[in-house]
Amino acid sequence: MTPPHRSGAPRRPPAKTAASKAKGAPGDLPPARAAALESLARAFPGQGRPGRGMDIQAALDAVLAGRNLDPRDAALASELVYGHARLRGRTEFLVSRLLKNPAGLPPPVFAALTLAAHEILHLDRVPAYASVDWAVSRIKALSGARLAGVANAVLRRLADEAARGLGMDACRTPGAATATVWSRHYSCPAWIVELWRKAYGGAAAERFLAAQAAAPPMGLRVNMRRPGATGLFERLAALPGVPLAAPPTLAFAPGADLAAAGFDLEAAQAHGLVSRQSAAAQRVLADLDPPGWPGPVFDACAGRGGKTAHLLEATDHTVWAADVHRGRLRALGRELVRLGLPPIPVFAASGTRPPLKKRPGTILLDAPCSGLGVLSRRPDAKWKRAPDDLADLARLQDGLLRAAWDVLAPGGLLVYVTCTLAPEENQGRVDRLLVENPGARLATRVDPDPASPLGEFFFAASVRKPG
Repeated sequence: MTPPHRSGAPRRPPAKTAASKAKGAPGDLPPARAAALESLARAFPGQGRPGRGMDIQAALDAVLAGRNLDPRDAALASELVYGHARLRGRTEFLVSRLLKNPAGLPPPVFAALTLAAHEILHLDRVPAYASVDWAVSRIKALSGARLAGVANAVLRRLADEAARGLGMDACRTPGAATATVWSRHYSCPAWIVELWRKAYGGAAAERFLAAQAAAPPMGLRVNMRRPGATGLFERLAALPGVPLAAPPTLAFAPGADLAAAGFDLEAAQAHGLVSRQSAAAQRVLADLDPPGWPGPVFDACAGRGGKTAHLLEATDHTVWAADVHRGRLRALGRELVRLGLPPIPVFAASGTRPPLKKRPGTILLDAPCSGLGVLSRRPDAKWKRAPDDLADLARLQDGLLRAAWDVLAPGGLLVYVTCTLAPEENQGRVDRLLVENPGARLATRVDPDPASPLGEFFFAASVRKPG
């Protein structure tokens, strides 16, 4: 349950690209590090204060769109951005304990220092001397020789410690509570650590913490409507590094190289044979038995259509969809075309005001939530959320549930799904719905499983309306 860190095994330097070999003025950054630092600055402009900064993927996309990076540099930049965001709490603690006044460092200096430290601590394929070299050069250009010397000493000390192995003991200090040590080691704000310990107990909480500090598997969904889908699924399921294979869902270990196994993922996606979708998100929907839902099915918060398309591939239901963002609905339409699925009625509307004349037999409410169950994939969320957000989100979720309940057909099914590990947003909302509607019956409940190998955690429940 320890996040990945440098094992002390000998490092192999990465293959150098033409861009990586290019020499610039002293302090010029290697392309991947420059892109990573700019992306992180956009995602965390206020040093990670709640609610600040761009979405991490949007920040990375914006930076990469403005740079002509070699694909390997772009991949390294992405790995650095996500890895550092996942493990920044641990990295910053281990760096700060070696500094006399970490808060006194200029933010660009601290950013460069901690990114280089992340490479040394958590990225075996980058040699430690390379991380020290670019960071010291950059910090010297930013702030002069004195701070460059400090950075050099700190990074070399970290490299020595990492070579001997840094475990949880490195995050212990005299008198520190278990929650504090876990917060540092698993790189997660203390309020989330305490929330999970209280809700799930220490053993389950530590499993959740370990999962959010690691990269999640890559999920694929095979379009079983396509000719040859069964053969394609079996071919992919036979590849190495597949922790889950249950039609139509596949999960591949992080970093799996499908191209090396002879599978062209981009071509398969372009032809509508497969879709990239979280394996955990797919499994929670399957656990709810969509073929058994009464129709029509209304996807009230459809977003870009991941679950909508999954429903159309897996069932014969008539499906309607709505989202408040027109851009997402346009993306949903393009997704259906790519997959060879029929067009469906879509509505640009808030889930609190369903624009329906006919009552659906099932309403799928994939509700906006804090995202505390998918921090492995969206690591910036843990640094931007605050405890007060949960109450605000619970009020929004109650409004969505009430609106859906009002338009649901008698005898229909309201299916509530979240990607959070906050009980206040999960069973708490379902309990409120049941109290407010005597006669309503809980039909199915799917709780987050701390033993899941999928690295992401969902809650779901379906409630039957009387009638």
